[in-house]
Amino acid sequence: MADYFSQTVIRPDIPRTAMTELEWRVLRDMFEHEEVGEDIYFFASHGPNDFVFLEIAEVRRLLEESDGIASSVADLVRKEIGTCDPDAAELELDMSVIGFEGIFQDIIRRSALDHVEVEAAWTCSKMRPDGFGGAATLITADDIEAVSTAGWLEDAIARLSGDAPD
Repeated sequence: MADYFSQTVIRPDIPRTAMTELEWRVLRDMFEHEEVGEDIYFFASHGPNDFVFLEIAEVRRLLEESDGIASSVADLVRKEIGTCDPDAAELELDMSVIGFEGIFQDIIRRSALDHVEVEAAWTCSKMRPDGFGGAATLITADDIEAVSTAGWLEDAIARLSGDAPD
């Protein structure tokens, strides 16, 4: 069996004060992290986690602290709490719904950051042709742009063969 990895780094380091408590709680479950002074360096050795599990009591407290602050993760949590079993003690969040990109975009919109860069290296424990590549994503307040090595190669091959759109 092959293991696929999506090693990821986030730059620049994110000021701790730029995140809501809820965003900080979710991001530290999605990524590994290191404190760099007052900032946080986020990275993923194997790939960002798409599923986050939070205690409902903690989530309610974090939502109160985030009240009135525009946050897509807070919107997602409110929606999920509204549909979960009233006796549930834990909330399972599928973060692929908004992606970490959406969280970082919210942080940029509220902070002095003008962008966040995401670089990922896709690797595999076996030499499979679909197991390698990479991607770069630039997140700004207004846009999220991404390019993968596979997409770039497709475009380059199309230009070589004359099939590229004008």
